[in-house]
Amino acid sequence: MKQGRLSVCLVLVSLMFLLPMFAQVATTTSYDSLMIDDFDQSHGDVDWVWYVQGSRYIAEGYPKMQYFEGAPNSVKYLQKEGVTGKVLGVEAAFNKKGDNWLEIFPAKKDANGKYVPYNLSLAGDIDHIDVWVWGAGYPYNLDLLLRDADGRVHAVPMTKLSYIGWKNIKTYIPKWMIQRSRYRSGAKTLSFVGFRIKTEPYAPVDIFTIYFDQLKYLSNTFADIYDGYDFDSKVFNEGAGL
Repeated sequence: MKQGRLSVCLVLVSLMFLLPMFAQVATTTSYDSLMIDDFDQSHGDVDWVWYVQGSRYIAEGYPKMQYFEGAPNSVKYLQKEGVTGKVLGVEAAFNKKGDNWLEIFPAKKDANGKYVPYNLSLAGDIDHIDVWVWGAGYPYNLDLLLRDADGRVHAVPMTKLSYIGWKNIKTYIPKWMIQRSRYRSGAKTLSFVGFRIKTEPYAPVDIFTIYFDQLKYLSNTFADIYDGYDFDSKVFNEGAGL
């Protein structure tokens, strides 16, 4: 019995010395809500725009994109007095039923003046992305397009747009999605690619309208901070060898 008690005591003493060691390994977590776009066109320093494109059977003259004054009721109460909110609206129609889709994404002009897709880097370890979406009762599917740190684009299901009016859509990032490359030269963040709207084969394809507001995400902004993280940005100068 005495030998058993002695063993227990030794284990407890060992754990007491190890506790400070384990405490040093624990990482700091700080979640912040970061805005991608409030669609109020108040960000003068942004060098990209929203762009929309349709699939093969998009009707002539579509898709259309425009900003409108307004906001969901829950957002109106958060706006400063005298500020008029805006939302992003998209309208589309297709010539036939089937596998139709619509993509809404950030874009920048290239050297030839043509708009090309522009992925937005998201800071930290992303928990979820949420956005206010106005549905018109159509059985269309809304997907979130994300590019992981290995360069692959994933379509994450968000919601079916069969509801009427405004709804806050919250989409959690799957745990299997790689948010940071294991290589120093690889991508350090997840990137927002855009939205994709897909029609069901049986769904009507006459004039369809959708609106977006308050696109933001919740992120652990301390996820990329570790002892020595500042060396990731060091650059070796040409000809500076020993």
